[in-house]
Amino acid sequence: MDSQTHGKGSTQARLGGLLAGRGAVVAVAVLAVLVIVLVAAVLPAACSPAEKDGGTVPVTQNGNVISPDEGDVAAENGTDAETDTTDPASDSAAEETATSTPRELWAKGTMPYLYQIDPQWSDASYSGGTLAEQGCGPTALCMVYIYLTGDTSYDPAGMADFATQNGYATEGNGSSWALMTDGAAQLGVYGQSIVATADALRYELESGRPVICIMNPGTFTEVGHYIVLERMTEDGKVVVHDSNSVGRSMRTWDLDLICSEAAGAWSFSA
Repeated sequence: MDSQTHGKGSTQARLGGLLAGRGAVVAVAVLAVLVIVLVAAVLPAACSPAEKDGGTVPVTQNGNVISPDEGDVAAENGTDAETDTTDPASDSAAEETATSTPRELWAKGTMPYLYQIDPQWSDASYSGGTLAEQGCGPTALCMVYIYLTGDTSYDPAGMADFATQNGYATEGNGSSWALMTDGAAQLGVYGQSIVATADALRYELESGRPVICIMNPGTFTEVGHYIVLERMTEDGKVVVHDSNSVGRSMRTWDLDLICSEAAGAWSFSA
């Protein structure tokens, strides 16, 4: 009787030890999970969006020199927003008053700032919508065309008509890439497709050839958008003319960021 009791006691002791051991393992596992959760909450996301460059453009806008302070104020007021599907989080009211460089200041060798959202032509029909909604392609080409030729006969609405009449406007989807090569050739301008790498774009810009990039969703667009690269600055940044954003046009940009989001690029010469 005593031996049986002792045997049962030993078995119970071994079982209690086993359960205690398992409890310790569970406790350690729970602690490990808590540590992982806390670390994940503290560390930044590995795939956070690319940060924009904070430079300003040392050029004139609408005949006036834009100072760094004015560029900062524009950014604070939301003027780097857009009014169409390229940026759904836009402050559209800030961009509805976008004013392009006046026609009397358009000249060869000077890149004008032309905005598809400028009220003087934003409501013009293009690509199944309006120039404000779909007109980044003809507006970008218009800026480059004026810069290279000095011909002021085309404004963004006129360039949009040219694109439509010659089959470069796509129904509801902006402009075909052929506008930048075949369309440019019809205007007497040579548009050459180039690889969108930092070295290639830098070479073209430093050689005096402006570049138009078609951008993938990212910093500049949610669906697709043509922007103009005018030149490199002394500190190695890029002067951008974004027809859909005054704010983005009033800043300089990191070339690597642009290349990382570009779907294609063309350099231009007369």
